[in-house]
Amino acid sequence: MKIATDTWMLRPHPIDTVFSTVREAGFEYLELSPRPDVMPSYGGRRASKAKITEIAQASKAHGVGIVSIFIEQAWGSSEEDIRQAAVSYWKQTIQLAVDLGCDRINSEFTGRPSAPQAGEAAMRRSLEEVLPLAEAEGITLALEPHPGDWLESGIGAVDFIRGLQSDNVTYLHCVPHTYYLTGVEDERGHFEHVNRDIITYAGDTMDHVHLADTLLPGRTFLNPGSPGVRNHQHLDIGQGDIDWDEVFDALREVAFDGVLSVAVFRHESRVTQSLTHNLRIIRERLEGGVDQ
Repeated sequence: MKIATDTWMLRPHPIDTVFSTVREAGFEYLELSPRPDVMPSYGGRRASKAKITEIAQASKAHGVGIVSIFIEQAWGSSEEDIRQAAVSYWKQTIQLAVDLGCDRINSEFTGRPSAPQAGEAAMRRSLEEVLPLAEAEGITLALEPHPGDWLESGIGAVDFIRGLQSDNVTYLHCVPHTYYLTGVEDERGHFEHVNRDIITYAGDTMDHVHLADTLLPGRTFLNPGSPGVRNHQHLDIGQGDIDWDEVFDALREVAFDGVLSVAVFRHESRVTQSLTHNLRIIRERLEGGVDQ
């Protein structure tokens, strides 16, 4: 098992600071999230040869490996020009992963929940171009259903991925998206065993988990209200309503041996303290830590 952290909170900082901060917090791995000078969200590659060298040198100097690259690209868009651009950007990201010696790209389904058929059709067309290249380069695509995508169900995403019949596509379970992934809200506003159900159903199809806390949707107020918004947070573990006993019990039940990534976005003013806190909690929950 590898324990990593997302680098979103560090995106304004120089590359060397990103790696030194992650190392200072105690991590040996990071997930490189979208950056304006490397691979921005919904855009093409920015990383030059010099930037690749800079990243490689920082990784070596601080002893922090790049376990995955996270991207956001609209490959599930029903607008064909946008979808085609996303496919082009996906291909650029695969080459970026090769250049960085990273064998994993994490991403989302995208599209719109109001148009699931169009979203699925678009994403399958995109995969027809992207997946053969990923397979040829030995890159794993770990996919998560994000709130607001054409597919929001965790179990539905697992079924979709299994239907692709490719060893290079896996399921990424994002814990702070819990309350939108599946489950039925009871009269108390609780969602029972949502994480356990998805994690145990996914089994060995799941090899990456994002860890952060979030509040029950009913405890978050929007003023003015915004119908259709999938409001959720990426908080430090313990700041929200996630049942962490359930999460870690389920991970043990399936003998999870993939990547656990801290995916906290809330605390840019105290990044090191946030990362240190979450790493400590994860190790405690894993009963004394794991070899990274």
